[in-house]
Amino acid sequence: MSDRWTVADVMTAHVVTAGEDDSFKDVAALLSEHRVTAVPVVDPSGRVVGVVSVTDLLCKERFQMPWQSRRVRRDGRTPARAKAAATTAQELMTAPAVTIGPGASLPAAARSLSRHRVSRLVVVGDDGRPVGVVSQSDLLRAFLTPDEELAEQVLRRLVHFALWDDPFAVRVEVEDGVAVLTGEVERRSLAVLAARLARSVDGVVDVDDRLVYAVDDTALPPRDQPG
Repeated sequence: MSDRWTVADVMTAHVVTAGEDDSFKDVAALLSEHRVTAVPVVDPSGRVVGVVSVTDLLCKERFQMPWQSRRVRRDGRTPARAKAAATTAQELMTAPAVTIGPGASLPAAARSLSRHRVSRLVVVGDDGRPVGVVSQSDLLRAFLTPDEELAEQVLRRLVHFALWDDPFAVRVEVEDGVAVLTGEVERRSLAVLAARLARSVDGVVDVDDRLVYAVDDTALPPRDQPG
């Protein structure tokens, strides 16, 4: 496993889909049979065009009273009321679907979930066809990496990107996901760089920077005052 996780590493690869013309009952049966809360809707070519969730189906329950049904027919422009009158997946679905590529990073997936206020993303390939589903809980898998493995990943990152000559100048230990950096480097800017690189490794909860340095090269010299 690389120290940079992607959506492909954590997604559920088995995707249950519905067709645009699938009936309300067909979609309900899919959700129940596979114990999922939403399914992507695909067009005849297999490309994702929307998503139907349990919430979409429950609109039927919300507006099932006779006087509410009449309001559905009069004002189909309201999304919830329109879905209450829906009989097919195409009418039920929320479109366009919120999708992401399998090579996207976990932070990118988290930002997309937050921005669109959804609990899952449909993962699609370059052809627009679904290859997986990634949920909020899937993104937590990086934080389940054992501490010893995480320490190795942090050290690899430091050795690969850092600018100091001695690969053993910095030592890494990880406890409960917190990376502890010890050792000595020549310049303060390198210590700052090491902490930043360690924090960028997926699964690191925090960084305890205990590095010491010989020279503080981050302090700016005073500007010459005009005479």
